[in-house]
This record gives sequence, structure tokens and C-alpha cells, in this order.
Amino acid sequence: MAHLIKLEDYTSRYMNDMQRYLSRFSRLKKERWESMKRDWRRVNNERAPEPIQEETLEDWLEEAGNGFFQGAVNRLKQFQNRRGKKEEPEYETDDRSLFYEGKSLEELKDMFFEELFMAQLRWASASILEESRMNPVYKYDQNLRFLLRYLPDNYLVLYYPVFSVGSAPLDMDIILISPTEIICLSYLSGDKNSVFETSSGRYWNEYVHKSRQRIVNPVISLNRMSRVIQSVFSEHPLEMELHRLVWSPAAVIDHRAPGMKVEMVDKRNHEDWFEKRKRTPSPIKKNQLYAAETLLQHTLTTSFRRRELLEDIEEEE
Repeated sequence: MAHLIKLEDYTSRYMNDMQRYLSRFSRLKKERWESMKRDWRRVNNERAPEPIQEETLEDWLEEAGNGFFQGAVNRLKQFQNRRGKKEEPEYETDDRSLFYEGKSLEELKDMFFEELFMAQLRWASASILEESRMNPVYKYDQNLRFLLRYLPDNYLVLYYPVFSVGSAPLDMDIILISPTEIICLSYLSGDKNSVFETSSGRYWNEYVHKSRQRIVNPVISLNRMSRVIQSVFSEHPLEMELHRLVWSPAAVIDHRAPGMKVEMVDKRNHEDWFEKRKRTPSPIKKNQLYAAETLLQHTLTTSFRRRELLEDIEEEE
């Protein structure tokens, strides 16, 4: 599961001590999975005719196979549909039987990810002293959920960050930082029947349902992002590759424009692209931390003092 280190212009715990919070989240994640699995097994082994097989965190976080992504996404959607768009009341921590009873292992995994995802959102919108007003739409953002769930632990994600360029703010697309490269990613929405025809000009064509419509060339945004990132590291060169990628998991990109050094990931190679990221395990590297910390220093943050702290101060006065 990738780390969400920046969300829009929200404050983030990772801005204060990157390495500490990366390690802490990984540790808490493993401890929580072992705790949930232990409680789930205890409740369901009392009812099951046969012992439930052990499974570690690494077993399912790194599992691979044909159709894995689609199956997992479908399970996640089913789980979300059951939860509904309104938050259900939380179970009391000591009522484990009600929480885990009758749940399958796949449902347990989905619940575990749901809990982790909400924790990621909290960490990406609040620090120890400050917090930001997070748009609740991110709780249901399927692209964000997918990136965090299926990119490995050594990936750092900046999701639509706002950079400070000169005296003006600049809205960016998605930035992924791996141990060896920085990826500028632009998401291209499309129908399952959409075919995007690339062009080196300002517009691309989208063909869907026997009609054609023009969309702004996403490479324009990627080029702008690349220039900003290159300017950030102009004084302190970074030995990491900078790549540009257009991601359209539901549609087809008909890439024929010559001379365009941009990777296209559509529904035909989408699953393979994510699997490849998982097949190259590597610890988070020093250069990667430096890149993330440097980029965060050039982002904008809109936040206010946490309410709990203000209440404590008022009580002391």
C-alpha cells in the first residue's frame, strides 16, 4: 500500500518528519492487520467446522495472478455498496463478535483496507498541531483508493498537490515517487467504449458511442508538471528519472502521434503496469526521501490550529 504524503493544499504529517511517519505507518499497518486477523480468527473459528488458514499481511498485499486487480476492485465496490454513502456507526472495540462474525477473509481484507485508507486521509489532512478542511469527496475517490491499494509500500503519492511557483499557486496532477523515478501522472477519464486518438496538438479526439468529441491534450499538463519539478531540482540535481504517464484504466488510447515521449497506460496494459511495480521490491531510498521532502517544501498548505489544542488552551486560560 503506497503512502499518501500530500493531498491538494492540505497539511500533512509527512511534512514534519518524512522518515519517521513512513516507518510508523508501515509498523502500525502490520500491527493492525495482525490484530484484526487474530480477532477475526478467534470469532469465526468458534463457528467454523475446520480451522481457518493463517495468512500474513505480505501474503495478500503482494498477491498476484490473472484477474487479481479486477476481482479486487469488484470486491471493494461491493463492500462500498454495502456500506452505503453514509458512514455507519463504529462498533465498540470490545464487541468483536458482532464486527467479525460471518465475515470471509476477503471481506476482512476489504475492511482492513477501508480502515487504512481513512487513516491515510487523516494523516494527509492533519498534523500534530494543524489540520485542513478535507473535501469529503476523497473518501469515495476510486482512483485514489486504487493507487494507494495497488502501488507497493515503497511508492509515495502526491495527489493533485498545489505548488508555489513564483507568486502564483499552480494546481498539479498526480505525482508518484518510486525508489528510482518520479512519475508525473495525468488521469484520463473515459467510458469503457471510449477510444482516445492522440495528437501533438492542443486537443485529442475521443470516439465513443458513434460520436467524436475533443478533449484538452493531457500531455500539456504533464509537460508543465515536468518543468516545475525540474526547476525545483535545478540547484540541487537529483539522480532520479522523470517520467510522464497518461493513465486511462477504463478506455483505449490509440497512440500514433510521433515523437511524444509519454507512456500510455490504458485498459489493455493497465493491470500489467501495476504488476510490474510490485515485481521490483526495494526499500525506500535516501534519494527518494530527499525528492519527496524537497517537493513538499514547494507545495502550498492551507490549515488552521487543531480544535483540540484550541480547546485545551481555552481551558487553561
